[in-house]
Amino acid sequence: MAAGNFVQRICDDATERGRLDKPALHEGERTWTYRELIAQTTRVGAALTTLGVGRGDRVILFMRDTLEAAAAMLGVMRMGAVVVPLSELATAEDLRELLQHARAAVAIVDGFLQPVIDEVRAEAPTLRELLVVGPRAAGEHDYQAALAAASDVATTAVTELDDPCVLLYSTGAGLDTPRAVPHSHRALAAAFESYGRGFLALSEADRCLSVVRLSTAYGLGSGLLFPLAAGGQARLMPEQPRSEAIFAAVESFDPTVLFATPSIYGQLARDAEAEARVRPLAHLRNAVAGAEGMPERLLSKIKAVLATEVTVGYGLTEIFQFALASSTRDAWVTRPGACGRPLPGIQVRVVDDNGEVVGTDEIGTLQVRSQSMFNGYWGGDVARPGADGWFTTRDRFMLDAHGMYHHCGRVDDLFKVGGKWVSPVEVERALTAHEAVWEAAVIGTEDEDGLIKPLAFVVTNVGHAPGPGLEAELRGYIKHTLAPYKYPRWIEFVDALPRGPGGKLLRYKLRPQRARRRAETGHA
Repeated sequence: MAAGNFVQRICDDATERGRLDKPALHEGERTWTYRELIAQTTRVGAALTTLGVGRGDRVILFMRDTLEAAAAMLGVMRMGAVVVPLSELATAEDLRELLQHARAAVAIVDGFLQPVIDEVRAEAPTLRELLVVGPRAAGEHDYQAALAAASDVATTAVTELDDPCVLLYSTGAGLDTPRAVPHSHRALAAAFESYGRGFLALSEADRCLSVVRLSTAYGLGSGLLFPLAAGGQARLMPEQPRSEAIFAAVESFDPTVLFATPSIYGQLARDAEAEARVRPLAHLRNAVAGAEGMPERLLSKIKAVLATEVTVGYGLTEIFQFALASSTRDAWVTRPGACGRPLPGIQVRVVDDNGEVVGTDEIGTLQVRSQSMFNGYWGGDVARPGADGWFTTRDRFMLDAHGMYHHCGRVDDLFKVGGKWVSPVEVERALTAHEAVWEAAVIGTEDEDGLIKPLAFVVTNVGHAPGPGLEAELRGYIKHTLAPYKYPRWIEFVDALPRGPGGKLLRYKLRPQRARRRAETGHA
């Protein structure tokens, strides 16, 4: 047994504290106890060992968030290998790059997703074996049969605390190419102590429902690892996170903590209002929102319609947890537009381009230091924490006089208009304060003279029709709300904004969209 193995610690803790016959994981009408879950992870490890997987080897997971996916993740980590979870929404084009980069020999795949991986499998020469859950093509391994034939005797590999156990692909840096973020058993344990136990105070009594995918740091920690490490229960959601499915899960599972993105909470609030649902989340101990910013107007609506207090956090895949957070339960903590204050064990600072700490109300780049910090990107990317442990993010922040940190956008998202900096987040918050705007994203783009000006992409609220009249109204509204140079010179109405698997807004995907529109119309 490996003291340095995070998943083995969960297994040992369940045994020592008499939790083996208590529920651990739920999916729809299915429930596994800790005993059943541990047995599944044992067989996963044995089956993978038979296929030649060993300590430190990477195993792809391309599945929905099912009980089988959870057991596979935990089983890979417990045996000393490295799980590489990929979003089930990944296209063949996405997979081509990820499979070539991860260089895994084995993948565990849902049967209905196998055709996607088959499209590019020939271009991933290291991938030699598939374990398929459900219907499969001839010649591939049957996941359930492989587990049934595997040994049920635990043979956890000797692992060290600093051995990697999970590799997450992050689009959060705002780059066209996702970065591979490895995390060790030590990092997961530190993240649980800081965020799971320290900030959220998760315990054996908690029933956690996360609608964020397990292929993200936010989803994997909040929706699986941390509830189990606390001895509680977790409810998985393989279905898409639509309001009807989430409300049904809330009613049947009766969670104490719900994890989602602000966009999902906003959709819940809007649909609850339309359906006249009465206080649908009032029984929650905590409603946690992460992966994107929370507009003040949306936060107020969530509190009023869903009848729950909300914790809003800013996190990084690189530290596997929130770095900053605030809660509506504590009036002295929550300030409009603020991400909050550092969590236990997290250090943050805002610096200029020379690495010097900036003053109050000045915009700079956020640096973070944490025991849960990764040691560097996998696969050749040179960016990593400094020798002193500080990691320079790609996020611009400001510290106010009350000690609250405000997100001002990505390093590459800020732009100058007339020599003055414009924060897209500030303009987006102003736009979403208007009753006609549901969501907004702002980028800088060239006008007919080649000068950079703000462009806004807007998703309208129910009952508000996009058109020239609304466009003029919104431009005038921002002119009188913010400094005049910050108002959007153009507004494009869209059905949805591009987001990553974890819910992060991907502004960089709007730039080629704007370029295509310009080429089609011939206008700036």
